[in-house]
Amino acid sequence: MTGSFINPLSRRPKAGYPDASARLKAETRALLGLAADVVISVELACREPGCPDIETIVTVMQVGERPCSAKIRMPMPEVTTDHLAAAFARLGWEILRSR
Repeated sequence: MTGSFINPLSRRPKAGYPDASARLKAETRALLGLAADVVISVELACREPGCPDIETIVTVMQVGERPCSAKIRMPMPEVTTDHLAAAFARLGWEILRSR
């Protein structure tokens, strides 16, 4: 029998969060003009069961540099391009485009 293993103990992602994470990664890459080899992580501040989704953290990791994390105090699906631009601008990043 051929197939992929599904871990029955893993938590299922909340509806809309995988799409929101992918969208935020793409928007961060475009806003900051990042190369394809730069790693972008999008996660919730607290991943424990029962924690409210009140903060989204977007981290940029480039070779030879310290990771840089922008914190946005709202659930991941509610974060817009403008929120991302403002959060990274506060950290001193040059924003290449905004909507």
